[in-house]
Amino acid sequence: MKAKVISIFTQKGGVTKTTSTINISGVMAEIGLKVLVIDFDTQCHLSLGYGVDAENEYNVEDFLKSVEPVRYVNKGKGENVSVIAGKLTLSTKNLNRQSLKKALKKIGDDFDYILIDCPPKPINDDLGFGEIAVYASDYIISPVDYDAFTLDGLTSLIIKINELQTNEELKAKYLGFFFAKVEENTKDFKEAYRELSESPISDMLFKSYVRKNAFIRTSINLGESAVFLKPYSPVSMDYRKLTDELIQKIKSNG
Repeated sequence: MKAKVISIFTQKGGVTKTTSTINISGVMAEIGLKVLVIDFDTQCHLSLGYGVDAENEYNVEDFLKSVEPVRYVNKGKGENVSVIAGKLTLSTKNLNRQSLKKALKKIGDDFDYILIDCPPKPINDDLGFGEIAVYASDYIISPVDYDAFTLDGLTSLIIKINELQTNEELKAKYLGFFFAKVEENTKDFKEAYRELSESPISDMLFKSYVRKNAFIRTSINLGESAVFLKPYSPVSMDYRKLTDELIQKIKSNG
């Protein structure tokens, strides 16, 4: 399987999980990589953000059921980002940890990277889409805010992933987390960044971060990535730095 599969995972909504998925994929496509994004969140925000009608397209439920042929919605410059839409009524019934991984084996050679937009829910004792996604993945990354609640949730997520790696044969590697919606001159951000830079999990902190920018909302309303619509906006430049750091991390982790 050629493609590197990345879950974009958080335990809290509103931290740019979906917009980060859209814009990281946009940067990857911009530099010539073949990239697929999968909406694995029943809120279907990624489908909405890419202007895809999740109820009238071939969607992730069809993909999991091996409905052939696999059909993508193509977005971005030269339609170089492939999208599998979500489904509002998607259920975990008849699914298991390996369901998405098995489905991806059919198309892994067609892409360089596959990004999975996961639901913003904790991994717990009940099988959920987040757990199914990480078991299909090679890597996991998380956007975070710099409030105490979000950072506490990040700690619990890292602990849970370590438990799954140790006891439940999870192969995915947690690459780390990055700050999003950053107001870089504020005391709160500077303190959070400094504390994490000096903490035992400093190796998981991406040096790159994404500044708060109103154009993100505009791009979502227009159904495309900011990188495609306004290549030289501050947020587009931030996502380029972040994506470059992500790719370098993956290369250094084999």
